[in-house]
Amino acid sequence: MYNKRTTTTSSEEAINPALGTEAVQKSNQNTQVKASKQKTHRRKFSPSDKLKILEAFDAIDNIKERGEFLRKAGLYYASIVKWRKQLNEKKSNQSNSKSHQLKLIHNQIVRENLTLKKKLAQAEAIIELQKKVSELLSQHILEPEMSGEK
Repeated sequence: MYNKRTTTTSSEEAINPALGTEAVQKSNQNTQVKASKQKTHRRKFSPSDKLKILEAFDAIDNIKERGEFLRKAGLYYASIVKWRKQLNEKKSNQSNSKSHQLKLIHNQIVRENLTLKKKLAQAEAIIELQKKVSELLSQHILEPEMSGEK
């Protein structure tokens, strides 16, 4: 059986011996197929997406339905556990941080300010009403007195 790779001379080498090794190398380079790696893209979830998925997962009571949910979403239970852990750590870190405490105080002051504005608006409305009532009563009381003097 004739094998081209085992022979040291090719048709080009027989014609020109100086080109023999170069021609063989070029023909080997052209026939080799380089495998290209297919890049797999990992999905990245935003914190809001993670929270929505966790809420949806927690809303399901049946274990089989939870498994079905994970299969449909293309997730593993380990991801859910990891996300819960991250959420708990974030909450505990927030409650201890000074900036979080300042935000809480700020929000409380804003709420108090809104309630005080509502109370002030009510008080002003009551005062206006009292002024109108006193004007009406004073006119009504003064008119009979004036008619008696005439």
